[in-house]
Amino acid sequence: MNHEEALKQLACECPRKIMGLLHAKGLYVHGNSARFPGKVLCFHKDSPLPDDWVPTPAQAALVETGQQQRPPAAHG
Repeated sequence: MNHEEALKQLACECPRKIMGLLHAKGLYVHGNSARFPGKVLCFHKDSPLPDDWVPTPAQAALVETGQQQRPPAAHG
């Protein structure tokens, strides 16, 4: 998935309907957690992430393209 496809996917999957520009700038990250199966979780970059948080495919692709920093480690 390239950068543009990843941004489009993030915009489509965002449960909070946050502007894609804020995701592109890395202010918000998407992931999944077993605590909320089947749900996409949207966190502000400074928020603690669940211990079992894993990025969505679109989030991981954005990090892999080098256009966004890897989210911080889970905090609990």
